[in-house]
Amino acid sequence: MNESRARLSRTSGGGGGFTLIELLVAMGVIAVLAVLTLMSMRGIANDARLASATNSVKAALDNARAMAMKNNTIVLVVFRPRLEGVHKQKQEVDIITAKWTGESAALDTDNDGSLDFVVDRFVPIPAIVVRTIPAGIKIAAPKYGGDDEDDLWITQTHLPAIDQVTGSGEAPGKMIAIMYGPDGTTITRNSQSDSNRMFVDFNNDGLQRDDAAFWDYSNNSNYPGTTYFDQMFEDDEPFLAMAPFLAVFDDDEAREIFDATAWGSEVTRLEDLTEYITQFAKRIHFNRYTGVVMK
Repeated sequence: MNESRARLSRTSGGGGGFTLIELLVAMGVIAVLAVLTLMSMRGIANDARLASATNSVKAALDNARAMAMKNNTIVLVVFRPRLEGVHKQKQEVDIITAKWTGESAALDTDNDGSLDFVVDRFVPIPAIVVRTIPAGIKIAAPKYGGDDEDDLWITQTHLPAIDQVTGSGEAPGKMIAIMYGPDGTTITRNSQSDSNRMFVDFNNDGLQRDDAAFWDYSNNSNYPGTTYFDQMFEDDEPFLAMAPFLAVFDDDEAREIFDATAWGSEVTRLEDLTEYITQFAKRIHFNRYTGVVMK
């Protein structure tokens, strides 16, 4: 009997606790699992934001194409950044559908008797609801028109990183657009006007806003003659960068990977974002014969 009690006592006392080392190991495992879980949840949330933005863009493009064919006119979809929040420190990108007004201005900006460029004026279509993609997501397009630049991607300005009084800070970006012809195909030029410049008159005042100044785009005498494609301020109306296809990417994540404080240099900004977009962005392509978004 005494021997049995002794065995029972030794068994109960020896198996009921953990050593300090065992507790530390268990805590370490729990901490690692917690970090992995948080990282996984964050990745899922980011993927959901990216998928939501991509679906919104595709839906807006489909609507614009249908509108162009229905009304036998030229319609475009433009991606316009704007500041949001109480202190205007957050940026969202609106998806705005606009139509050509039929107005074009042939400008001889240096008054030498030769045509410098033709400008088309577009205005938002009130009947089409403005969509907004999730904060932190941006749209990109391939950069064309220069030597050794065809492999680069351009994207929107990051307004919170630019001083909205002086225009200093991060290098600005472009205002990207996809344009549909009356037959529903994607185009990059308006063959009806033979224009090589176009802008969206967002407030429909007949003027074009350029770096805090307003210009009568149809008047040679006061038009600055600039090839103004950069957006410095929130309500700028720059010439549009027409895209043959698009990419949707997580700009917030790109800023965590790269040193965004070095993006005061346009070259550094383009190269860093191009590296990220090439690897991680979701592409949106179009059927070359119909203009339909490829699924």
